[in-house]
Amino acid sequence: MKTEKDIKTDKVFRYVFDSIKNGEFTTGQMLTESGIVKKLGVSRTPVREALRRLEKYGLVESEPHKGVKVISITKERITDLYQVREVLEGLGAKLIAMNRNHEQVGKLHAILSQAKKAVEDDDIETLSSINSSFHLEIAKASHNTYLVNIFETLQSHIQLVMLTSLSNKDRPKENLKEHKMIVEAIESWDPELAEAIIKGHVRRAYRAALKKLNLDE
Repeated sequence: MKTEKDIKTDKVFRYVFDSIKNGEFTTGQMLTESGIVKKLGVSRTPVREALRRLEKYGLVESEPHKGVKVISITKERITDLYQVREVLEGLGAKLIAMNRNHEQVGKLHAILSQAKKAVEDDDIETLSSINSSFHLEIAKASHNTYLVNIFETLQSHIQLVMLTSLSNKDRPKENLKEHKMIVEAIESWDPELAEAIIKGHVRRAYRAALKKLNLDE
């Protein structure tokens, strides 16, 4: 049974985790204990423990004599992240096509409709959130528990980079088109095709992120 201290630590962890995931806390931003204490009305102890847990997840890093900051996006980090994404999402799409899960494909179509509206409204922040839901739904639809757990752990890292890549002028429309191709490939129930299409999408998203951050040289 969790103690009151554990509950408060979880509360702080979820607040910072969600703030990073939603872009409220941006890459490289310093996080102050006092600011979080004031925001959530907790003591410094659960804040420190939550930040240590977030550091283990690789979402924040300590700087001596300065404090804790949200991780900075580097070419190495992005490369490592997208290499893992390509493998995980390729497997997810392949498994959905193998299982022929019509209900899950229906959910993907519904998410596509939301994304289309966000693109039309030029709402990048909402589109980023919808895109995260799209890719997480693919992981969940695979019905592979380990794949889902790993992908959920990566979600905040993916969200940080996704906001960047989608801010490229033509990327939102291209991204929507690629998502439609992914769903069509899955719906063809061809596992190898579904895997290949989504891997190509991840590689293009990777190049878009590097280009936006001027790291593509």
